[in-house]
Amino acid sequence: MRHCVFCGEGLGEGVPQAPAPGRRHAYDPRQGRLWEICGRCRRWNPVPMELRWETLEGWEGAVQDRGRTLLESEHLALVQVDDGEVVRVGRPPLPEWGGWRYGDRLPRMRRRGGFLRRILGSLPPPPLEGYDPYGLTGPMGGVGGRDGPSEWLASPFLAQATPLTLAFTAVPFAPACPSCRIPLPLAPWDFQAVRFRESRTVADVTGVEAPCAHCGEWVLLPLRAVRPALRLGLGIVDTDDRAREVGEAAGAGLAQVGGTERFLAGLGRIGAPLGELARDERVALAMALDAEAEAEALEAEWREAEEIAAIMDEELTAVADFQAFRARILDGLGG
Repeated sequence: MRHCVFCGEGLGEGVPQAPAPGRRHAYDPRQGRLWEICGRCRRWNPVPMELRWETLEGWEGAVQDRGRTLLESEHLALVQVDDGEVVRVGRPPLPEWGGWRYGDRLPRMRRRGGFLRRILGSLPPPPLEGYDPYGLTGPMGGVGGRDGPSEWLASPFLAQATPLTLAFTAVPFAPACPSCRIPLPLAPWDFQAVRFRESRTVADVTGVEAPCAHCGEWVLLPLRAVRPALRLGLGIVDTDDRAREVGEAAGAGLAQVGGTERFLAGLGRIGAPLGELARDERVALAMALDAEAEAEALEAEWREAEEIAAIMDEELTAVADFQAFRARILDGLGG
């Protein structure tokens, strides 16, 4: 079973051949994209290419043949097919895209929490600083830490202290620290201090500056290297209903500054730490990072498909009389 990369919720087995009860997907028939929408945090998780080769065509046929539109805008539609729901994506501008994918335009699915979730929800919350982040807490995992509690109390992400701790004690912020050369650990409470910088020494136009929890040095990192961890952290701090209220405004802001690339470049010029960004700016940042990551993944998928086609074509050209056969076919087509 795959899980939501933002909150860990189970997404179900495989990809159904048509919209399925209790699950919600979104697809873009023009670009060949498919997402599974998490029923818990409502974030859109891209479905790997190998799981959707034959899915999109079948879904488009089901939507056209049996679909009933529940909600529609100029470029997006929520369609019910049998007992399932799917979002069909056209060419939405950024404000519309923000309202549907990151905002509250798309209504929640009605799902009843399972037995395990109800039991876990009734337990007392974990300690403020989480469970022994980097060995700084007391022996019982309480508030006896050297740095954890005092740092958290100054953080704008105080309400998300526990999930951020669980995330950044398990996931390095970058593959390597330029100073000490190990996978760069980020103290969870330092997520607020991560800031964007103009970069002339790394491949990306915009770099990210962060303190290494191992050597204590502030280091400049390529945005591409830290993008997975940034998306994870932003998914934790901005998935509540208040964040969804600004989804459409975040998309409008991106459109106003000229798109995602100019927005990221502007953050680099300002040098703004994450903890000082307004809620709509952080949601806009998540939109920009998601767009970059998914565009790169889509480009890689098509590049791989083209390489496979080129290999096949090269193999065929080595077959005796293939070129003569190809010429006859082209002549027959008037080409």
